[in-house]
Amino acid sequence: MSIVAVCTAPGTAAATTTALLLAAMAPPAPTPLVAECDPSGGDIAAWAGLAPEPGWSTAVAAPQPTWSVIERHAQALPNGPRVITASSRPSQARGSITRAATSFASMLAASPEVLAVADCGRVDSIAPAWVGVAQLSLLLVRQAPTAGATVARVDRAIEVLDVLSAACPRVGVVLIGRAPYPPAEVEAALGMALFAMLPEDPAGAALACGGWTIGRGAGRSALAKAATVLARRAIEAVGDVDAGLVSA
Repeated sequence: MSIVAVCTAPGTAAATTTALLLAAMAPPAPTPLVAECDPSGGDIAAWAGLAPEPGWSTAVAAPQPTWSVIERHAQALPNGPRVITASSRPSQARGSITRAATSFASMLAASPEVLAVADCGRVDSIAPAWVGVAQLSLLLVRQAPTAGATVARVDRAIEVLDVLSAACPRVGVVLIGRAPYPPAEVEAALGMALFAMLPEDPAGAALACGGWTIGRGAGRSALAKAATVLARRAIEAVGDVDAGLVSA
């Protein structure tokens, strides 16, 4: 199993919410883990009322990068998966996430008992280090209220796709929302089939990131149901890469 990197192009937000739901709606085995890997800073500790530590800032001080270290430095989300957090301050997050990529990413990528969902945040011209060791990278494209703004987001996504594809053996686009453009038109603009669709569901997103009722109210939302399908497809895709069915 191992690492699924969740990324966005400039102009799109939703990486953290999607990473949380992807891990929460995945089967219990392999063990799902959310890893905050966005060098611009983490949000989950503040959203869930978790302590600033432990997290990457403490894990990277361990002498050896092992799964037991991850277990000790990850925190449990209320009614959700475990998460290894990053500081909300970019100056602190950047250093610990870079060190974690060097020491822990390869270990997680080779761990069949773990499904690590890496929230990599926004990608510009350089692929995040975690993308380079992931078996699958998901690029989120969120439709805007207006056609022109959606076109701009898709244009940015096309450039980011090239960046991700050069670093990761498999890349998929996840489209959020069905308007103003139908999915088929977005696929034509991208020149590739969509990996999955997620609905524009503010209420479901608020439950996942604020109410912490995953498995209760949030588990019945349209967003969570679509995330269940996404999790299943992601696990299948990672398995294909591990089996050598997808070329680098």
